[in-house]
Amino acid sequence: MIAVVSRRLRSFTLTPRFVSTAALFYGGLIVVATLWNFLRGREFHFLGDSVTFGIALGLSSAVMTVSLGILLYRGSRVVREVSDELAPMLVDGGSLRDLLLISLFSGVGEELLFRGAVQPEFGLVVAAILFGALHIGPDRRYLFWTVWAMLAGLLFGGLYVVTGGLLAPIIAHVFHNGATFVLWRRSRRSKVAAA
Repeated sequence: MIAVVSRRLRSFTLTPRFVSTAALFYGGLIVVATLWNFLRGREFHFLGDSVTFGIALGLSSAVMTVSLGILLYRGSRVVREVSDELAPMLVDGGSLRDLLLISLFSGVGEELLFRGAVQPEFGLVVAAILFGALHIGPDRRYLFWTVWAMLAGLLFGGLYVVTGGLLAPIIAHVFHNGATFVLWRRSRRSKVAAA
């Protein structure tokens, strides 16, 4: 089963159709989170206690996670190999617009579900574990990605607790994904130009 998924993943490329499918998928996560909260009698807490604090904390968290990701990439052969394997599918074929839309859709959809619905129901640790489980790759080499996502889930959940709202974790998630995609794409293009 994992070999089949791995082969299918290798034949995938980022296309406008994929972006539309991602919009539907992450829109579905928003619908699930909204229904879940409605049925539980809860409302989303979007802005939190301070909009300025939420924005600042979200942006600084994104800078931190992107910086750590760069250090991991430079320091780990496995991370570089998996990144180089995924890049042709995720960043090489996608336009800047597509990459930023995927970042926006995933950041908003996942945060509304995991921080806005799952975390208030089951707690920070369970939400982070489930968030990590959503990021399981096709083979063992991707384990670091699952662990990274679980740790990011703990960070995003902590932002939700500290700020009292979804603004900080959404900003951290969207800007982390967006900056990672843009830097990854730029790095790949630099390598191609140098070759």
